[in-house]
Amino acid sequence: MRIAVLATVLAAVMSLPAFAYDPARHPAPDPQGSAYERGRIQVHQGNWEPAVALFRKAVAENPNNFKAFTLLGYSLRHAGRLKAAIAAYDRAVELNPSYAEVREYRGIAHAQSGNREAAMRDYRVLLRLGSPLAEDLKAAIDKKASKFN
Repeated sequence: MRIAVLATVLAAVMSLPAFAYDPARHPAPDPQGSAYERGRIQVHQGNWEPAVALFRKAVAENPNNFKAFTLLGYSLRHAGRLKAAIAAYDRAVELNPSYAEVREYRGIAHAQSGNREAAMRDYRVLLRLGSPLAEDLKAAIDKKASKFN
C-alpha cells in the first residue's frame, strides 16, 4: 500500500513542469524582512542592480546561505554580469552541490558565455540528481548552440 501511494506521489511530482525561478514555489518574501527577503522582492520586480546589492548584503551577513549566493548569481546574470554571476553560482555549489536550481542557473550562465562544456557538466549533474530542471537547461544550451549553427 505504501509503495502505491509513494508511486502516485512521485508520478504527480514528476509530471509538474520545470521552470526557472518561480516565485510560486517559494514563500512570499517579507518586505520588512532580511536583505535576502528584500532581494527576492527586487528579483520578482526585475530590478537587478538593487537585487544584487541586497544579495551581496545577505551573503555578507551569512556566508553559508547558498540560496542567497544562488539569487546573487541570478541577479548578476540578468544584469549582464556573467563572470560575476558564475562566481556567485560557484560559491552556492560549494555550499550545496545538490541544489538543482543553482546547477540550472549556472549552466545557463555558462551557455550564455559560450562555455558549452561547463554548461553540459551542470546538465549531467542535474540528470544524476533526477531533476526535471535538466530539461530546461538542455533547452537553453541547445538554443544557444543553434545561434552559432
